[in-house]
Amino acid sequence: MTETLRRVVSEIERLPPHEQDAIARELQLRLDEREWDSLVRSPESQRLLERLAAEARSEDDKHETRDLTSSL
Repeated sequence: MTETLRRVVSEIERLPPHEQDAIARELQLRLDEREWDSLVRSPESQRLLERLAAEARSEDDKHETRDLTSSL
């Protein structure tokens, strides 16, 4: 752990529990987003997304899809 992070954690430890929890949730969200971004950027994910998009376009071209906006 870096010295900067140690100082910040030390400051957070002095906060009330509800504020510590709020900061922890924010940090967890940021970490989750980084993990998600990494997964989506992987070559395997890109190939899968391209294949799924091609399938969706093909189904739409063949009128095998339906408009979901009318059911909102």
